[in-house]
Amino acid sequence: MNAKRSILVVDDEPSICWGFERLLSSAGHEVLIASSAEDALKIAQSRPLDLILLDVRLPGEDGITALPKLQAATNGAPVIVMTAFGDLETAVGAVHAGACDYLTKPFRLEDAAKACEQALRVGGRLTPDEPDTVPPSDASLLVGKSAAMQQVFRQIALVADSDLSVLITGETGTGKELAAAAIHRHSRRSDKPYLPIAPVSLSETVIESELFGHVKGAFTGADSNRAGLFELASEGSILLDEIGELPLAIQAKLLRVLEQGEFTAVGDVAARRSNVRIIAATNRDLEQAVQEGTFREDLLYRLSAVSIRLPPLRHRSEDIPMLIEYFLTRLGYPSPKNAIDSSLIDALKKRSWWGNVRELRNAVEHASVIARGRPLLLSDFPEERQNRNSTADAPPNSLGKAVASWTTQELAAGSENLTDLNERFQAAAMPTLLRLVLAHTDGNRAAAADMLGIHRGTLREWIKRYPPDLETA
Repeated sequence: MNAKRSILVVDDEPSICWGFERLLSSAGHEVLIASSAEDALKIAQSRPLDLILLDVRLPGEDGITALPKLQAATNGAPVIVMTAFGDLETAVGAVHAGACDYLTKPFRLEDAAKACEQALRVGGRLTPDEPDTVPPSDASLLVGKSAAMQQVFRQIALVADSDLSVLITGETGTGKELAAAAIHRHSRRSDKPYLPIAPVSLSETVIESELFGHVKGAFTGADSNRAGLFELASEGSILLDEIGELPLAIQAKLLRVLEQGEFTAVGDVAARRSNVRIIAATNRDLEQAVQEGTFREDLLYRLSAVSIRLPPLRHRSEDIPMLIEYFLTRLGYPSPKNAIDSSLIDALKKRSWWGNVRELRNAVEHASVIARGRPLLLSDFPEERQNRNSTADAPPNSLGKAVASWTTQELAAGSENLTDLNERFQAAAMPTLLRLVLAHTDGNRAAAADMLGIHRGTLREWIKRYPPDLETA
């Protein structure tokens, strides 16, 4: 953001306005403030603006409704929408109404600065003028108010209307299929077929025929031509679930579809054109699979034009009350809001939910049958499921005792000459830490890095420096 620009911040929170005024003024820009959409429109009609930062919830007219008016008054100035209360429909509505980006509160100032710089550099709209008229589908609705889910909503909203391939990752039960369906539902292909398939559920000999079809006589039993999914889903979208388990031979054929936009049916010699958007999902760490030789690196690059990672439920426990109420409402349970109290929520938040949202949904369904219409009790829920890699039965304070014992021994052995105690401790402790965390995430390095709070590249360096031990305890 080099040249001086005029930027309007529309928010009724003085702290937000103050933060943006400091941030953008220090970059040399003129910053104007409005606390309502009505005031913002008056400013927009009275002078040229280069960028608008617009909150969704405002006194009077809301930001989404005001957005087209502000763009019309400013001849299409880029608008960045901000919200602390968004859901998927809000995010998609903002982008389809003309927002060039979508920030969820609380956000870091450096992220906001990058969004502003990008908007000023590119300018204008990033999406078509047509509003989103696709009604929400209960079967495809993602639920959550946490910062982690707000980021997922933002990513879906920004990518939905493009034709880029999308790779959705996350643990089992986090809702990868729902995210894929939402991407299709909010895309320009929404009125065309959407075909989800998990190729790994088929035998390797059948996968190719299911995906690409076959011609009569291609193999024993092929007594007629048969269209595959890439033909049946023409102009629509395909979800390839559990993509990490796809055989290498099929991976090569899928890569051809992505690179050349064509495929060949089994038994045929003529290539056929493909106009299908590919969405892939997996709970595996595909980078590790590439290193192990079970997944093609070039296919990974092609599939992950955009990557969306769904957080595990234990990392967004604040969403549990909303999810329970949502599941009870879908079940037709009487007074869902009054069926759960704070003590029950607190108890359920303490659970690890290794099966994620799917496990919570099953638990709520179980509890609703037991409770039979009365308020839910903790005893109505099934017992907490233990992770197979859990070390919860370790003795209390065992870590502190082990560290104290190790340190005492090291100091006694040579305290006068020690200059590398920290490195020696890291070499002793890190292999076990890495082994347990990787076992906990089923070898998924991306999830392990998230759990450790480090970058994936840092995790790779740690693994090289401190190879995970192979002991069982």
